[in-house]
Amino acid sequence: MKKVLLSTSAIALAGAFASTASAAEWNVRVGGYMEQFVAYADSDVDGLAGEKLGGVDSKQDAEIHFIPTITLDNGIKFGANIQLEANTSGDQIDESYMFIQGSFGEIDLGSENSAGYKMTYAAPDVTFLNVNSGSTTAFIPWSGSVTNNIGTSVATGSDVFRGTLGATYIENDRNNDAQRITYYTPRFAGFQLGGSFARDAQQDSNAQVNLDNITGNYIDLGANYVNSFGEFDVAASARWGIGFNDAAGADDPTVLAFGLNLGYAGFTIGGSWAEQNNSSAGNADGTAWDAGISYETGPWGFSFTYFHGENQDNENVALGLGLDEEVSQYLLGVNYTLAKGVNLGAYGAYVDFEEDAGDGSAVGALTPGNDVDGFIIGTGVKISF
Repeated sequence: MKKVLLSTSAIALAGAFASTASAAEWNVRVGGYMEQFVAYADSDVDGLAGEKLGGVDSKQDAEIHFIPTITLDNGIKFGANIQLEANTSGDQIDESYMFIQGSFGEIDLGSENSAGYKMTYAAPDVTFLNVNSGSTTAFIPWSGSVTNNIGTSVATGSDVFRGTLGATYIENDRNNDAQRITYYTPRFAGFQLGGSFARDAQQDSNAQVNLDNITGNYIDLGANYVNSFGEFDVAASARWGIGFNDAAGADDPTVLAFGLNLGYAGFTIGGSWAEQNNSSAGNADGTAWDAGISYETGPWGFSFTYFHGENQDNENVALGLGLDEEVSQYLLGVNYTLAKGVNLGAYGAYVDFEEDAGDGSAVGALTPGNDVDGFIIGTGVKISF
């Protein structure tokens, strides 16, 4: 494909609108995935008695993707990606955006993750349980709250989704799937750049937000490099993002992240690191990192992945004591490809969550944190279509 510089993108796109596509026809693809987990898990929560959290359980996650596309006579493609959540009581539609692709690169318009997020590389992991932006919270309650047999409830971790407690795949201020304008350059000599802009953090809403005294105008920049040298493969990524806080004297929230994968003869080693600073709520500030190794041969894949994340303790951030909460996760997994898009997996995971203080702490009277630890041993099937 002929590579075109960014400065010529506007000319190329203008030509696309000017051309006709009388012979072009729409192609509508329906895709998605379903993950089914069956596992035995057990865990303990410090400071809470009368909880029974162990046992065999079944969990699931699924989405249906509708992707209509049309290619103009000049080769430029217009399309949309609309993702329907299969099991949720809240956000029924996940991502929903339009894309325009051509020799100039790609433009995305709509509710979608930022360029920096989508260009990130992290530690190899052949499982679909995952510990980096993963699903261990479905079996071990280290996020949210836990209630015992007499109705006593304690809060554990928060800011897991798209935050440093749970991932290096983070979004600034955790503004997941905001209404964005994103551009990706063509890949040239292994390099690609991307940039996103979102006026506010709204998802799936066209309401005009008053940005007075709050954070808005989010800018996210990403870059990655992917190449092969004989049997040696390399993939590296870097990103930076900022939002502009309009409150008097407030600092602007920023994110920074790096990732690297190195592969040779079926083996891949790699990891990533991410940081959030000056988040609007204050309790999302922290760091995360992961590291891992995998080996793939034929239909088999094996991996061991470690993830560590931390941020400010969400229940006690108002105390101003810099209290933290952190999690360490270990995941050993094997994956077998039964057919195209059909994967059978087995995994063992251990999770250790700790926080500096418990619920209801006060200055000079800190209570012990509601630490959680537990393990998961299980199997699962994922179909992707």
